[in-house]
Amino acid sequence: MKLYETRILQEDLDIINEVLKSGNIGFGSNVPLFEERFKVFSGKRFNVATNSASASAFMIFSFLKEKYGICDVYTTSLGFTSPIWAAKHFGHNIVFVDVRDDLQFDLKDYKRKRKTNRTQILMPVLYGGVSNIEGFDEFYDLKGDDEIVVVDSAHCVTPTIKNDFIFFSFHPYKPICTSDGGMISTNSTEADQYFRSYRNFGREFVNNSYTINKEGFKFYMNNLNATIGLTQLDRYSKMLEARRNNFDKLKERFDLLPHDEYSSFYFATCLTEEAESVILQTGLTRNYPMLHKMEYYNNSQVLPNLEDMHSKILNLPLWCAWE
Repeated sequence: MKLYETRILQEDLDIINEVLKSGNIGFGSNVPLFEERFKVFSGKRFNVATNSASASAFMIFSFLKEKYGICDVYTTSLGFTSPIWAAKHFGHNIVFVDVRDDLQFDLKDYKRKRKTNRTQILMPVLYGGVSNIEGFDEFYDLKGDDEIVVVDSAHCVTPTIKNDFIFFSFHPYKPICTSDGGMISTNSTEADQYFRSYRNFGREFVNNSYTINKEGFKFYMNNLNATIGLTQLDRYSKMLEARRNNFDKLKERFDLLPHDEYSSFYFATCLTEEAESVILQTGLTRNYPMLHKMEYYNNSQVLPNLEDMHSKILNLPLWCAWE
C-alpha cells in the first residue's frame, strides 16, 4: 500500500505561509472562522476548536461532573483510551458495553446493564467512520432526562447520529487533518461558554487583564492548525470520493462491514480468520486493543461478542492505495 491523498497542495502552502510570516500562530482569527465553517459538518450551533480530541473529551467530562456529579459512563471497549481515561479521571463510573456484529455500540447490552441511581452517559464510537448507529436516533428520541449521549466521532466528520455532545479529531490521517486538533460540538449555550473558558486556562478578560473564574488549561486550537483545517474543509468532498472509491475496490477482495451514505470512510473493516497473518505481513494494527482487558482499567467485565471477534478484526486504511 502507498499514500494516495496529497493532503496539502501548493495553494494551501501559500495560505499557510502567510500565517507563518505574520507571526500570528497562537490563537487567531482563523480559529473562529474554522469553528463557524465546521457547523456544516457537525450540524451543531456551537463548535469549539481544541488542540485534540483528547482535550475535547476531558472538557466534556469535566463539565458533566460539575453539572451532574458522578455519572455512569457506558462505552465500548473498542476505542481509544483518552476519552475513557478522561471520564475516569473525573471520577465517573466506567461501564463497558459489548459491540454488535458490526463492531458498533450495542444498545441492548446498555439496557441490560443500565443503572438508575446516577446520570447515565452513553458514549458510542463511530467506528471506522460511519455516521450513525442503527437504533440510536430512535433511542435518543425516547431517552430519559437522566440519559446523555456523548459521541466519539474521531473517525467521522459528517455524523448524522443524534447527540447532546460530540467531539472530533483532526489527527494527520483523519478525514480532515491538521498537525493536531479537535472540536467539541453542542447546542448547549451553557456548555459552549464553559468550554471556551476552560480551553483558555479558565480566564475571563477584564479591563485589559483577566480574572480566573474556573479551572482550565491550554486546550485551544492554534491559528496555524485552524488555517490548515480550513484548507481541508475546501477539499473534503474530493478526498471523500477517493476514499469511497478505494472502499469499493476493496469490497471486491474482502467481505467488508458496511458504511452508510454519510460515512467519512476512515477505514474499511472485515472480520477474517486471516487477520493476524495479514497484520503481520503489512504492518497494520488492529485498532484497538480491548480496553476492558487492560490492567489500568481494572475491569472484570466479560464482553462475549467483542472477545469472540477481536482476533478477526482487520482494518484497512482508506487513505492508502492498495495494490
